Amino acid sequence: MGKQNQDYATMGLKALSRAVQKAIAEAKRKNLKIPIWKDGKIEYLNPEINTEQLGTFRRRMSDL
Repeated sequence: MGKQNQDYATMGLKALSRAVQKAIAEAKRKNLKIPIWKDGKIEYLNPEINTEQLGTFRRRMSDL
């Protein structure tokens, strides 16, 4: 049962990664800023800027 849960978690993380990429592309198309949570508050960044959260997420996804 543990292996099945791990597979679902991996599938979920990959789905989140795809959603992040789509959200960034949409923000670029519509010239919008991307909200991120940093130091207990929301900050808005341009889509061209790699955020720390996104970088960490991508590094962890590459390990899967």
